[in-house]
Amino acid sequence: MVLALGMMHGMAQTSIREALKTMPQELLPYISDDQRKEIDEFTAKQDTVTIKNSLNGTTVVCIADSCFAQIDLNETACMQVRLLPVSDSTRIICMAKTVKTPIADSSIRFYSSDWKPIYSEFNLPVNADADSMLAEFTQRPDTMTAARYEELLKYLEPVIVYADIAKDNATITLSLSIPFGSKETIDDIRAITRQKTFKWNGSRFKAC
Repeated sequence: MVLALGMMHGMAQTSIREALKTMPQELLPYISDDQRKEIDEFTAKQDTVTIKNSLNGTTVVCIADSCFAQIDLNETACMQVRLLPVSDSTRIICMAKTVKTPIADSSIRFYSSDWKPIYSEFNLPVNADADSMLAEFTQRPDTMTAARYEELLKYLEPVIVYADIAKDNATITLSLSIPFGSKETIDDIRAITRQKTFKWNGSRFKAC
């Protein structure tokens, strides 16, 4: 991680509109070059832009400030992008892609301001083993038996996490996706799962 941050020293500061303008095509599916120009043109005038994508569906781009954008690629997939400060003049890009069905599932990636991949999780617990993830994001209530708790943990396998990047600050909240089941089972699973929020401190994320 230190090496990755060191390699970015001296990169020019960017804004979220500039980052979207230069995002590689493979990271922004369904959007042609002309549509990308349309996004750039209209986000300079308004916060939210809706365009017809190449699949004849709609893609909605919402820019909250100079550092955050959410792109609803279609009805089932969205992308959140936030610039994270490393120094007064350096930013890195945090991108969370989430597929909402059949259950929410996110992938989190980091890039330099010119979209070179950064191979680090920056302390986010996103690639840990299943047991570690369950320990991180679940807790047995005092009113629940150990046997019922262990039974519910099995419903959460495979362990799938989804992410929500905050619009107004450099935090990201991770949650366990809850599978389908009876209302009683889902209610009990919700009782044992817990969200965790992590805040960027300039070099890594720390649990709030």
